[in-house]
Amino acid sequence: MIVGLNRLAGRAADRLAALLPDRARIGLIRWIRGRKDLRRLQRADFVLVAFAKSGRTWLRVMISRLYQVKYGLAADRIMELDNFQRQHPAIPAIFFTSGSYIADAHRLPPPETPYDRKRVIFLARHPCDIAVSYYFHVANRVVPHRKDVKGLPEDLSQTSVFDFAMDENWGLPAIVAYLNRWAEYLNRVPTSLMMRYEDLRAEPETSLRRIAAYLGETFTDETYADAVAFASFDRLKQRESENFFENRRLAPRDSGNPNSFKVRRGKVGGYRDYVTDEQAAAMEDRVRRDLSPLFGYGARGIER
Repeated sequence: MIVGLNRLAGRAADRLAALLPDRARIGLIRWIRGRKDLRRLQRADFVLVAFAKSGRTWLRVMISRLYQVKYGLAADRIMELDNFQRQHPAIPAIFFTSGSYIADAHRLPPPETPYDRKRVIFLARHPCDIAVSYYFHVANRVVPHRKDVKGLPEDLSQTSVFDFAMDENWGLPAIVAYLNRWAEYLNRVPTSLMMRYEDLRAEPETSLRRIAAYLGETFTDETYADAVAFASFDRLKQRESENFFENRRLAPRDSGNPNSFKVRRGKVGGYRDYVTDEQAAAMEDRVRRDLSPLFGYGARGIER
């Protein structure tokens, strides 16, 4: 009943927004979504935060799989806040977000944020890989009305990967600023957990064990291995092409275009495949110069 009323209210708000001038319309839509995300945050036991294209969906599938195996849940479902908890109350409610709409009303860094009373997992990824992956995401997956709301360019056909990556509004400068704001939060809140995409790729089972410990969970060795195998990129991309998952988040926009898949490549350092050596050096220099050392990203790749 409540879900149905929320949907009706959302549709009414969308109709109202459509009558407003562009700036006011976008502001209203972002405010509505921010309020909705704040309610989700309040209901969550844990929050997993990451910039777009940082591997959040991949990690989400692995965490979902851990609980699917432990509690015998359907394999085609993905965690959506408390949907697993409603099936088994021992499962925590986890809110997966970038925090972008919440940030409109509650800017990081502190002194105080809505996350302060929550257990936060922050997933980082090298900004150069994020920027290039985000280029393909915007070009092939983001629908026009979402580009409008997010302030993204409508057409990238005349924009190179490098130019997109260096743009102040949505490229490396914006990504680095986002990560730096969260670095301040992570330094201030010692109960938070920072994970890196590159470590997940290099040692997925070890990384999952760290996350499970943070969630206060225990799983068998077999369950960890199963989750990693279930969410391997080849298997995940195959399942996406088959529309295996009930959640449409994991569905291609165009089955004939590999760049329109949610699961595209996931390659560490893959940004270098799309820019020249000189352009890669300029991107790496921007990261080395401006990014917080908390994340351990050097000029090329990561520091271990």
